[in-house]
Amino acid sequence: MELSVLLSSKVARNLLDLGTDLGVFKSCHTRGYAGISALWQELSHEFAGFDIVFTVFGPAYFLRRNTRHLFGFAQPNIVYPNNPLTERMGFLQRWRTKAKYAFQSWFNSRADELVVELEHVKTGLQRHRFFVHKQIHVVYSAVHSVFGEPEHWAPLHLPAHPRRLRLGLISQNYPHKNLAILADVKQHLWVTHRRDVDVFVTFSPDEWAACSQHFRNTIVNVGSLTLSQCPAFYAAMDGVVFPSLLECFSAVPIETMMVGRPLFASNLSFMQDVCGDHCQYFDPHNPADIARVIDSYFRQTKSEKQRMCDEARTHVQRYPSPQQRAENYLGVIRDMLTLQPHG
Repeated sequence: MELSVLLSSKVARNLLDLGTDLGVFKSCHTRGYAGISALWQELSHEFAGFDIVFTVFGPAYFLRRNTRHLFGFAQPNIVYPNNPLTERMGFLQRWRTKAKYAFQSWFNSRADELVVELEHVKTGLQRHRFFVHKQIHVVYSAVHSVFGEPEHWAPLHLPAHPRRLRLGLISQNYPHKNLAILADVKQHLWVTHRRDVDVFVTFSPDEWAACSQHFRNTIVNVGSLTLSQCPAFYAAMDGVVFPSLLECFSAVPIETMMVGRPLFASNLSFMQDVCGDHCQYFDPHNPADIARVIDSYFRQTKSEKQRMCDEARTHVQRYPSPQQRAENYLGVIRDMLTLQPHG
């Protein structure tokens, strides 16, 4: 099997930063295709001559079908159109959102087969009219191998305040991540529980500029991280706060548990599927409840907190290794190669 890769510039930078040997591929190119603009940038030209194209996170926007396609799927708004985020929207915004994801649904449905990271996503997709007859595979995610290779960790310098708790999250500022609530959580921790904390986020300059003045005055932004900086970020935290309202899957919970840090996260089914009993759950709509759960955890003895983190690490170690995940993806691709090519 000859493999070629087409990378975004961000992924290419992370691979080079990790010292990845890209010479193992038959070809390796970096291109700047971004969302729907790929249609008039003629992304489909990149597919010529291949038996299968695997878009790790779809959809790939193309008009001409010249090969078989496998899409990785991770768009929760398509699986759960009626969710806590859309319930907050006005009529016009809700209509625009539904139209946007109906458009994305159609492009995702152009895949010959799909692969998802958890069973609940497969179940949800099978209820959708565009995907009811699609072959959908489940390949469980894994903690990236860099987390087990400290020699590849890049240093990260954060403001040092020894008497303050450090809480944070690695995430872009998408609306469904519900990160605006973190400023109120910090205030509740101080006013109600007398806990002085620093809360760290990893927003791009544009995302940070779009935040409210209150948020920017309250929260510390360290900027976007490279993959090799992520383990150092988690290791520098006393805990990770993840108030998301909607996910297919996120690496944040399993990465947090792997590094041995407590996870405080939304008490919603998608989080429970990943973490089981190894998470401190809260109501993601209620900053006072989030602060209460965080305070309650840190009131426990050092040995009890260590026991909980150790059990969480054992739990996440049951997930596939990066090599097993790669082998599972290749298994899906081999099965597709046994089928007749798309006509």
